[in-house]
Amino acid sequence: MLLILPIASFILFYLILREKGIDWRQAALAAAVFWGTCVVVITETLSAPRMLTRNAVAISWLGICVASLVYLTVPRRCSPRPLPSEESSSAALDRATTGLLIATVIIILLVFITAVVASPATWDAMEYHLPRVVMWMSNHSVRFFPTSDYCQLIYGPWAEYAMMHADLLWGGDRFVNLVEFFSMLGCGIGVSLIAKRLGAGLRGQALAAVICATIPEGVLEASGPMNTYVVSFWIVTAVAFLMFWNEDPSWFNTVCVGLAAGLALLTKGTAYIFLLFLVLTCWWMGSAPARIRFLKRSAIFLLLIFALNVPQYLRNYEFSGSPLGLPLPVEYPRVQLTMAHVTVRGTLANVIRNISLHLGTPSAGVNAKIERIVRVAIHGLGANPDDPGAIWLGMPFQMSHFSLDEVHAGNPLHLALLLFSVGIVFWKWREVSQRKAIWYALGIIAAFVFFCAMLRWQMWSSRYHLALFALGSALTGYVLDRYFSRRLGTVVGILLLTYALPFAAMNRTRSLVPWNRVDDVYHPRPDLYFDDSHESSAPANIAAANAVNQLDCRNIAIDSYLEDPEIKHSPRSLFVYPLLTLIHADGRARRVWYTGVDNLTTRFAARQTHPAPCAVICLECAKVPAKWAEYRDVGGRASVFDYIVVFSANGSTANIAKDVARTN
Repeated sequence: MLLILPIASFILFYLILREKGIDWRQAALAAAVFWGTCVVVITETLSAPRMLTRNAVAISWLGICVASLVYLTVPRRCSPRPLPSEESSSAALDRATTGLLIATVIIILLVFITAVVASPATWDAMEYHLPRVVMWMSNHSVRFFPTSDYCQLIYGPWAEYAMMHADLLWGGDRFVNLVEFFSMLGCGIGVSLIAKRLGAGLRGQALAAVICATIPEGVLEASGPMNTYVVSFWIVTAVAFLMFWNEDPSWFNTVCVGLAAGLALLTKGTAYIFLLFLVLTCWWMGSAPARIRFLKRSAIFLLLIFALNVPQYLRNYEFSGSPLGLPLPVEYPRVQLTMAHVTVRGTLANVIRNISLHLGTPSAGVNAKIERIVRVAIHGLGANPDDPGAIWLGMPFQMSHFSLDEVHAGNPLHLALLLFSVGIVFWKWREVSQRKAIWYALGIIAAFVFFCAMLRWQMWSSRYHLALFALGSALTGYVLDRYFSRRLGTVVGILLLTYALPFAAMNRTRSLVPWNRVDDVYHPRPDLYFDDSHESSAPANIAAANAVNQLDCRNIAIDSYLEDPEIKHSPRSLFVYPLLTLIHADGRARRVWYTGVDNLTTRFAARQTHPAPCAVICLECAKVPAKWAEYRDVGGRASVFDYIVVFSANGSTANIAKDVARTN
């Protein structure tokens, strides 16, 4: 029930802002910004003295609730002047648009049910998003720790901070998926406000929200534990408040712009790429006086951004010599995401590759023809479609296909609508009222091209485009409202909602509809952790966890053994989160840490104090005699579960050399 505290904090922030006369949508976004900032402040403050515990986090949120409630209820002699608010539209939504919104609510409810019922399962989350959460809870701090996977340290941590608060306060990972879900809701609110700023009426704003809520990739990801929708929300919020700022350069909007941008950068590195041109075009969108005021306050914006990110910057700088954590001082192909060489030809080739991610169809034959066309187009630029300097890990380029998996899903209808909307805006460029829309469209285009120029192509890069599709929803809503009939807008909405329904109900890794071609949620929760292409690993992990849970052992070391420390693809030994959560490694019932680490992170071992482990879980160690010898003193016995070995005093096999040879 402690989870009610951060929820109550958000509600109180919202009520305070509404009391000041701020429009409900703007108040919701601002409340989220202040709430997100509180997550950072609480986490970093408690981490310094290693007090990041359930009780300390709960007390912190309780203090915020009390302070907010006192501010909200205590009479004040002189009420502050209300900030400018959005004028409520006297026009009511037509029945067709109201129907679209109701249908959108159904899509959102399906996503919500999936998020609550399904356990986290997404591959990346199992390897580094959620394992870092477990280590933070065990260490009572977000300081860096020894690990075989650098991704658990260097990447932006805000989404995981929020997931950690949910895990600590609830006592498990039941609600960690809701961080992405609420980001989906926030994006819908944000793009409706952006559409209004572009000049859309109430109907156009509603259409923008409908379009945003039906992005296939977003519908799939919003019920899981990733961070792409989270960063998309912060980017949308920053853009929305920057557009507000152009008309009302108040300190309130100034703070919201800086904090939202800072939270975006703290969440995911793609925010650095997308925000650059989006901020520039939104800045130019304003009047000349507004642009000058923005420059005068640029130091404030930067200070707010830096204040939120400086702890992570310092940790990364100490570790790698770079505030962003990259490049690393050692060879680590897993995080080599930037283009080997930035050229015009290479950028255009990558533009084609990235667009192709949204062109996949259910037909293998059609996909093969599209791939041939894409390859011809790239060859026509004088580039190599399989250029190892432009593709992650040098994998060959291959055409995407229609998928209900969040990693591979494309957004073909939304891409067509966005391109169509951009075309209409440029075609109508002579209209004075189009000025904002033109700059806004240019910002989206420039951000996408810059993304293609800087980052290598990956076969799952479509999810990185989510922020641009969300922003594009506002432009499409504006265009449909301004230039086309109500009937066309309704038809488009119905088409998108119909297309989105399978993605909401039949998610590849957490389907609400039982179907033998997808993994559904009607299985024991431990099994669900392995639904993203790791079903074969479930028996060994569950058996190993059951064996550990029978031990009277609270301090357990984890060895994610790697035969090759220069990780390229994803070895099984890094797929560790299911095992961690199944043994209740929450820093209270059990404390865990990594051992057997042999890389740059070993320097952090001296900063951690923990007792000798009463058990060691070693992944991929069943056939590695050196590991058996290394952990012979941990109880003197071992139990083998396929590729996992649990070294303890209660093992089924004596840990001696001849037994190791016989076991293996």
